[in-house]
Amino acid sequence: MGPMIFSFLVSFTTLSLSALVTLSSSDELFYHNCGNSFKCGSIAGVGYPFHGYEEPEYCGYPGLVLACKNNIPTIRIVNVEYRVLDIDQTTKTMRIAREDMMGDVCKLDLVNTTLDNSPFEFASSYTNLNFMYGCHFSVFPNLIQIPSCNISGNEVFLLPETGFFNLGCESKITVPVEGWDMAMNLSNLGQAIQSGFKVRWKVDSEKCRDCAGSGGRCGYDFVTNRTTCYCPNPPYTAETCSTAAGALPTTAPTVPGMLLCL
Repeated sequence: MGPMIFSFLVSFTTLSLSALVTLSSSDELFYHNCGNSFKCGSIAGVGYPFHGYEEPEYCGYPGLVLACKNNIPTIRIVNVEYRVLDIDQTTKTMRIAREDMMGDVCKLDLVNTTLDNSPFEFASSYTNLNFMYGCHFSVFPNLIQIPSCNISGNEVFLLPETGFFNLGCESKITVPVEGWDMAMNLSNLGQAIQSGFKVRWKVDSEKCRDCAGSGGRCGYDFVTNRTTCYCPNPPYTAETCSTAAGALPTTAPTVPGMLLCL
């Protein structure tokens, strides 16, 4: 073997071992980085599939990111910000309400309430109310004008979704409510909207229970698109952390945007 070839092999081996050590050290951080539970206002002790806004993306399921603003927990779903009123990880449900309507139902953003059907579904019965504005008519059955309420300088009318068809209105904003219908007094409308509605997340929690039961911490792998388990000892990523400590890591957690080339 020539001296140049030998020198190349030594350099390559050194670099490979260095990369492995660096990767292993980085792997261990996944376990430590995902050890915090979310706490804000009346919400506390919330873990995977949720994660805090300041935590790495791989600590939670995509889209289940909680933020804390002025001690108020919030979550953003399809471009709408909601106040999180309650989270029950046992039933996998949470109660949310549109943040823009918590102070005044007339000050809503011009965005429909739309759930991301990938992680969410409605968890209770509800009625969709249509806040309609820019309407070109004088009288219409079952339509209620909301007093002293306007959007973009237009009067605002209320109509349940079951009775909606083209009324010649410029637009409508859909908001789900529980326990309120058109026969009730408008004075209860704000309370009904601000009480929120329940949604259920559809993320499988069995893998996370197995992971936590083995001493691991749950996270999300963006390559396999599934829940993974971060462990304090090698292998740092596994189905569970029951693998004997000291084994060489078999897989590495994949961070969004990270590409490892050897």
